[in-house]
Amino acid sequence: MTSIRTFLTDILISVGDISIGTNFTYVAFLEDCPTVIPHQEFRLSLLLPAAICTLILSFLTRRTKQKLHLLNGRPGLIFPMDILKRSHRFSYAAAFGTLARLCSDIVFEAKYAFNYDGPTYFKVFIALASMFIYGLGYYPLFAGITTESPIGYLIATLFAWAFTANFFANSFCEQNMNVSYLILIVKLLPEIVCYLYLTFSLPARFILSIVKPRKKNKFAVDFESSDDLYESIRKSYQGNHVRKLFTKPESPPPPPEGKKDKIIFLLKSLSQKIFYRRKKGFRYSARMVTVVAVGFVLLYTVFLDLFLGLYQVFEYLEDGIIAQFDVIGYDEQPGESPAITAIREGLYFGYYFVISFGGCFLASLTVAFLINAVFLFHYLTSYRRCLMNLYKGKPKHLTPRNEKSNASLMVGSVRYAGYQVGYIGWGFFIQFLVLLLVSISIATVITLWEFLKDFIISTIMRLWPVLLTSLVLNFAQLLLSKFVFLQENGNILAMENRRLFFIFTYFMFFYNVFIGLISCLMRIIKSIILGALFLPRLDHSVLPRKFQQFDPGFDAYCGFMHIESTHTNPVAMVFISILQAESLTALKRKKMNDIDAIPFDEKQEMIDKKRRKARWKWLLAFTLVNNPELSLQRRLVLAKERNENVKEILFSTYAIPVDSVDSGGIETKF
Repeated sequence: MTSIRTFLTDILISVGDISIGTNFTYVAFLEDCPTVIPHQEFRLSLLLPAAICTLILSFLTRRTKQKLHLLNGRPGLIFPMDILKRSHRFSYAAAFGTLARLCSDIVFEAKYAFNYDGPTYFKVFIALASMFIYGLGYYPLFAGITTESPIGYLIATLFAWAFTANFFANSFCEQNMNVSYLILIVKLLPEIVCYLYLTFSLPARFILSIVKPRKKNKFAVDFESSDDLYESIRKSYQGNHVRKLFTKPESPPPPPEGKKDKIIFLLKSLSQKIFYRRKKGFRYSARMVTVVAVGFVLLYTVFLDLFLGLYQVFEYLEDGIIAQFDVIGYDEQPGESPAITAIREGLYFGYYFVISFGGCFLASLTVAFLINAVFLFHYLTSYRRCLMNLYKGKPKHLTPRNEKSNASLMVGSVRYAGYQVGYIGWGFFIQFLVLLLVSISIATVITLWEFLKDFIISTIMRLWPVLLTSLVLNFAQLLLSKFVFLQENGNILAMENRRLFFIFTYFMFFYNVFIGLISCLMRIIKSIILGALFLPRLDHSVLPRKFQQFDPGFDAYCGFMHIESTHTNPVAMVFISILQAESLTALKRKKMNDIDAIPFDEKQEMIDKKRRKARWKWLLAFTLVNNPELSLQRRLVLAKERNENVKEILFSTYAIPVDSVDSGGIETKF
């Protein structure tokens, strides 16, 4: 965020010519560090090693479809991250966290991989080429984590060390004051954590992959161990979820009795509502964790850059004004010139202006940061709640899947991560501007109270009858509707005293026209506040229900959630994994039989086959008895396979008129 600091430094220079024969100098407590490793040279120098390492990693993976006989199916297509899995979440989050500053440099400074001085209309292609160069430079880091092999971890470690060395070389330098080093560490703390996590965790995984090699199994669930296939499926995240479905839910804890316990329970529940409520056993996907990590690092970086820059600007102005007072004095002296008196009055006004507006800027910036930081926890909670509802087939406030095409859902899933980070940045700035306008208005009224007092009081005296009347009428309508016009004090939606209700409605028409003007203004104010507040939250649309398709952020979130729920449903993943385990077990048993040359016992094999068939039939009968709808669907499918008339199946189960059955044999209104 060097551009922000440069912009604020220019402000310091432009407003700094306020001295009247003073020796005032301002020493910044945080200096910008010089560039030790040039940005463009570093990024371009990574291209060739990144391409070679990516090619090496691709030879560790076999192809699954095309030309499998060629070179034993190698090289394969290596991907940087499985966005649907739950494994390596924190490694991916740390890797993406190191990308946050690069993203801010691209957005705010237009920092590309190479210089370009040609026509402006070609800059978009330069930007696209730079994005490819940046992506290829980081590709081996992500792909090495994904392969889970010693070579992959080694390559990822080397690239992580290169990025860490570049970060520390360009971010730390000599400062003017001792406290500046502490401020610099606090400013870069999230990035330091990400780089150090990669620096130490990847070498540890490299060593573990050599000491304790683990065979990689392509199961649908997040595989935990290769010793026992079925036990690994049972202990996986998806397996634990399925086991909970067959377990009786725990009864809620009894309400607290003592006063102290009630206060603790109230504070705990309040904190869970405001911040985050943990659900034991739930794992967030790697993509969701990385989005939140990048959003927080970007938000933290922008906030501290702006906060420290603005703080130095207002501190410089305040110290400069005080230096002028030291020269001309704080009080009027006998015989001084009118020009000095006018300068003193202007300095007093400027001093109060700097103090008030400095507090407004810094307070608005801090509140906007805290709001978005809390929203990051809300993103996780909302994601978990929406995903669990979609697993149950309840989209809730999301756009139903049948109202959108599969292609649009896939496009939304692709867009979500980038959109969410961009919306977090825009939401932070817009919330900051709205809070700044409100705080400046309040500060202006307080600062200029002596000048605005008569106007404000006269305005309040004119408006208070209007506000009081509208408030009384609203409460009167509510109370009369509940206790006079509805039966049983509003517990039943059944009208009472109809004639009185008709008279009251007639006269209230004229009053409500007047109240509607005030209500319209309140609606506009609420729309502005809620729109600015929920702008960074893609899980809530800022448009009405019928116009949500015009909200690109919410549309991307719906596509992301539907793709996530369809491809990560724990019940389906466990079922597929069991089939895979059955297939692998049967194949392994066959190989063992072939190796050991065990004599084939035809009679025992027939007995075992009959037992397996009987067991499967019993399980099938038990399932169909407990699921009548599934039984009907099975009979329809079997009837079609035997080319029987579907009408007979339907008529034997339900009494359906013949007229309601179409020519194809299936009931149209069923």
